[in-house]
Formats: sequence, structure tokens, C-alpha cells
Amino acid sequence: MELSESLDEPIRPDEYRLAILALGQRARTLFRGFIGLQDTAAPAAGRALLRPMIEINTLIRFLHKNPALHLELWEAEGDRNVVSIIEEHKAKHAERWGLAPFDENELEEKRQRVRDARAKALAAGVVGVGEKGPVLPNLAKQLLTIAEPAASEAYTFGYRPMSWETHTNARVFLSGAFEQRNDGTVSYSDATEGSDLIGVRALSLTTFASTLELVAIVLGLLTVEESAQAILRSFVPQEIPAHQRFDGRAAGPVTR
Repeated sequence: MELSESLDEPIRPDEYRLAILALGQRARTLFRGFIGLQDTAAPAAGRALLRPMIEINTLIRFLHKNPALHLELWEAEGDRNVVSIIEEHKAKHAERWGLAPFDENELEEKRQRVRDARAKALAAGVVGVGEKGPVLPNLAKQLLTIAEPAASEAYTFGYRPMSWETHTNARVFLSGAFEQRNDGTVSYSDATEGSDLIGVRALSLTTFASTLELVAIVLGLLTVEESAQAILRSFVPQEIPAHQRFDGRAAGPVTR
């Protein structure tokens, strides 16, 4: 957390670095939330915060691969979501709640940005973007572009299991405890022992340390990069070959 205080320092305002800074700040917010929940009656609730922490880590790696294009796809996906929600509201809920405060010109501008971004993605052959649907590839497709074993491992062993926590998968109840009563009834407790959370706590720490390292690389925070890397390696000692490591310095600034 002391290392992440560097994220409060101002940077020169090009769009790519601002996006990375914002993602770093959000990762810190999630990590703070996770830590805060450990001292409450519901420490297991912190597991739900791990999935977006891993998603942020992966997205930073994806944006780096082609900052100008991938940043545009990320922003356009936000526009696509807004248009979709407004259209759904108009079709299903306007009679009860009235029309949303967007005029058609605003919506058409957003639709056009989505069309433009989709055309660029198709021309560039971005994996996971088709003629319809999302213009930002889902995480599984992003990993094909990222092509880093460590990112793939985080997805398989961290992101996917944590979907149980955020989408109420049936397996989430295996972490609780059913107790058979003498009268034939059964009670259930969602409480989790502290010892059961050691692995989750290690995952939260290494994910945040990794994200902080990526952000520090892009923003040129060399001292933070080295220190975050040392924290990460203390929990994940395997050395990553040079050709498989993230190198955010190659991306350079982006302005639009």
C-alpha cells in the first residue's frame, strides 16, 4: 500500500497513461476493500473483489499490445453498453419511468463510435471482435492477443474460480458449512475460518503487486516497479523468461 501511494502523483496527460493510472487506482481500491473485509465478520466476501482485480491486470496487458486501437475498443465498448441499456429501457421500462435523458443525436454519436471501432478492429484482425456483439474481446480472447503464460494461469486458476463468488455458482456453497441437527434439520453457515483464506489472501496480494508492477513499468516508476516485483517474487518465486515478460515501455505515449 505504501508503494501504491505513487499512484496519487500527477503524470503527463496522454490518454494511454491516464487509462493505466485509472486502472491502477481502481486495483488499489479493490485491494483496500479486500483488506478491509478481513477484519470484519464477513472476510469471505472479499473473494468477490478478486475477479475484477485479475480482470484489471489482464486488461492492462491487452491495452499495451496496441494502445491506440485497444484503448479505442475499450472506450467504444462503454458506448455500446450505454446504447444497449438505453434501448432496453426504452423498449421495456419507458412507460413506467419515462424516457432516459439521452436524445437520439447523442445515441447516434455513440453508435457511430462503436461502428468506427468495430471496423478498425476487423481490419486489424483483433481476435474476439466480430460483425456483431462486443467490440472489446472478452478476457479469454484478450489472452490470445496477450500471449503471456502468467496471464493465462491467473485466468485459469484465479479469474474462473472467482466467478463462483460473483455469479452465485452452486460451488460457492462448498466453502460454507452445513450442520446436521439431532432433530433431523440442517443449518448452514457462510462463515469462513481465517486459515481457509490464506490462499485467497496470497492471491489478492500477488495480483495487486503484479498490477502495480505493470502500472509502474508504463508510467516509468522504476523504484516502485522493482519493489513491487520483489514482493511478487517472494510469493511467486519462479523466474519468468525475458521473452515472456510484460514490457510496457515499448508502447509509448498515445494521444487522440
